[in-house]
Amino acid sequence: MNENSTNTDLLIRYLDGELEGAELESVKKNIEADPVLREELENLNLAKEAVTSYGMRKKIQAIHPEMIRELRENSGNKTGVTHMIFQYGFRAAAVLIVLFGISLFYQYYTSTPEKLFNENFKSYDLRVTRGSSNSSLEDLYEKGDMTGLINRFNHLKSPQAADYFLAANAYLNTHRSDSAIILFVDLENLNRTNHTHYFEEDTEYFLALSYLANREPAKALPLFEKIHANSSHPFHSAVSAWFLSRLKRSL
Repeated sequence: MNENSTNTDLLIRYLDGELEGAELESVKKNIEADPVLREELENLNLAKEAVTSYGMRKKIQAIHPEMIRELRENSGNKTGVTHMIFQYGFRAAAVLIVLFGISLFYQYYTSTPEKLFNENFKSYDLRVTRGSSNSSLEDLYEKGDMTGLINRFNHLKSPQAADYFLAANAYLNTHRSDSAIILFVDLENLNRTNHTHYFEEDTEYFLALSYLANREPAKALPLFEKIHANSSHPFHSAVSAWFLSRLKRSL
């Protein structure tokens, strides 16, 4: 990692309040002494602001009062009014474009496995089942009783494919990604041994998410790339080229 990249990483951590002690004091002193660092900090702060709630809208709204004032002053001049409308419309569009670009930069540069997981994880919906769905664990999953589901799964003598899948998702829902990974891999091996395809595509996606949650993006990447390359995959729309770019940045 080069010096510029290191400085940017430190500034982002500074903005996010992640620095402490001597490291925090060192960064503060460097910011005070280095105008280039101060400028970069201001740009990063603007980028962070742009992706917060209503950030873009507020900046566009700030133009609005000035536009109304000048339109009133030029109300007797149709040519002037037309010019003002065009001028401020163009300015608003320019602000949007700049802020959108900055927000993308910030999203890209701050990508981590945890952030990617939190942005993309959504609990599996049993109403869209694509495999064997006669599991005795379904009722517990529907009720959201993930702990009860895991306990019951651990007492099953001969768990079926759907049992593995639901228990793995229960672990993922309760922030136990390491256990979720084990069960998703067990399900893949079960399908491979029995030449079946129960929850095959769903398992690919949720196993990849489990790797993200477990801070193993290198293991998640080939699974997400496979999903992205298959336009008929049920989770294809969830894995965009932008998502893959951010994932690679997090490696």
